[in-house]
Amino acid sequence: MRTLAILLCGLAILLGVNVGVWRVEQAIETGEPVLLRLAPVDPRSLMQGDYMRLNYELARHWAQAHPAPARGRHTLVVRLDQQGVAHWQGERDDARLAPDERRLILTREEGQLRIGPDAYFFEEGQGDRFSAATYGEFRLQQDGDVLLVGLRDADLRPLGPIRGRW
Repeated sequence: MRTLAILLCGLAILLGVNVGVWRVEQAIETGEPVLLRLAPVDPRSLMQGDYMRLNYELARHWAQAHPAPARGRHTLVVRLDQQGVAHWQGERDDARLAPDERRLILTREEGQLRIGPDAYFFEEGQGDRFSAATYGEFRLQQDGDVLLVGLRDADLRPLGPIRGRW
């Protein structure tokens, strides 16, 4: 009986992991490509290896408009230009968006504003290539969440491979 319980728990864990991977792959495949301008941050950590800390220009705009924001999730409205770059439009309570506008989720936790991940890890010795990063490339979901798939330079050229399926 104990062996059966352990086997069933193991299968449930494997199922949970596979469902999680499938959901991320679906987000990459079906998400709308969106570029978010990065705000400069130090690109190296001695303890974690080579990575770039990410901060977003949109989060800074929002912080200026909300000097003492509440914790939790907030919704921004952004306008996408012809190249897919998101531009600050502010906040609106109405449900209607223009065809070139999208909702984007911003989270405030422990004094930090986050739109996407706060770090991008890369292979050791590749720091010079990624120091030119000006945009983060994301896949925007219908609910406003984003998934980081790569970095781009000021001319919108990819810096390294864009994450596809796992």
